[in-house]
Amino acid sequence: MAKKLICSLLSLLCVLGLCPAVTAGAAGYSLGDVNSDGQVSAIDASDVLACYSAVSSGGESTLSGSDKAAADVNNDGLIDASDASTILAYYSYISTNSYKSLADYMIDGTNSSASYNTYYRSKTYLVYDLDEEKLINYHDIHTRISPASFTKLLTAAVVLKNMSTDTVVTVGSELNLVQPYSSLAYLAQGNRLTVNDLLTGMLLNSGNDAAYTAAVATARKVSGQSMSDTVAVKYFCKMMNDFAAELGMHESSFNNPDGYDQSGLYTTAADMLKLTRYCMNMPEIRAIASTAQKRVTISSGQTFNWKSTNYLLDSSSKYYRSNAFGVKTGTTADAGTCLIAAFKKHDKTYITLVSGCSSDTTRYDLTLSLVDTYI
Repeated sequence: MAKKLICSLLSLLCVLGLCPAVTAGAAGYSLGDVNSDGQVSAIDASDVLACYSAVSSGGESTLSGSDKAAADVNNDGLIDASDASTILAYYSYISTNSYKSLADYMIDGTNSSASYNTYYRSKTYLVYDLDEEKLINYHDIHTRISPASFTKLLTAAVVLKNMSTDTVVTVGSELNLVQPYSSLAYLAQGNRLTVNDLLTGMLLNSGNDAAYTAAVATARKVSGQSMSDTVAVKYFCKMMNDFAAELGMHESSFNNPDGYDQSGLYTTAADMLKLTRYCMNMPEIRAIASTAQKRVTISSGQTFNWKSTNYLLDSSSKYYRSNAFGVKTGTTADAGTCLIAAFKKHDKTYITLVSGCSSDTTRYDLTLSLVDTYI
């Protein structure tokens, strides 16, 4: 019955001209591009149904290799009417809306996973295959969370979009805007350092002082105005929100550059995944995020020893993993303890996210449980 209904709907959509062909991505295969013709179209949904019909009748699968992987859009190990239904729903949606890929549609359209009880200590979590653009496991990824220092990934992305890494910045009175008990890079007024060094202190040591200096310097450069610290931060936050919208982060709002808890500051795991996907393609961010420790002598002569707050990178920690290479920790009262991590395994890249954990160690326990279970 389900197969007949889906086939009928497919035929109707095609008759109405609502089955556009969407160009596939550049990976080894693209999710939904079942016939590997470089496009995703209604033909692919029909191929899924043909395979399902053959197998359910006791015959052999009509698909093999990468075509199977492209067809299993919900990654449950089966190629069935559910996959065809998802592809159909996607094309019904794409007729009046714009999505870059079926993978983005899947991220925006999912909300829960049956295996949440295993990870009950985390408010939200996900495991994502970056190469195949697949959510492997997830829970409540559209629930609002406090972004904590995950915010600094967006700050870094906006800075790099507008500033050269070798530009020298002077630390100023914006340090007075840093909230008490913040994590710091230990900058002082008058310090001069390159943008790359500034971002190193912000992402490696999770320095809120570095985040404010980066924000103010970028806002003044882009605006061409000699604005006050407070106005510059407000200007930069608008840049953050505009850029987040460009990335499709429509469930987020940012009103400071460091992620310190504040009314009106929020995001979701789904949006943070979109941001992380972007940042993993930024060589400067990826290099800093994968560094365990770095001794830096800045332009004005001071030397800093900055160490990553990510235990996965610390070879002396029981949580150390040689195949981990980032990405960012976060801790605030509203967010709990959080971690976005990236791993290499079998020449593939995986991203994990946990947020709302109860302790510093819990975020690592949960992350590694997800890795051991699903990667």
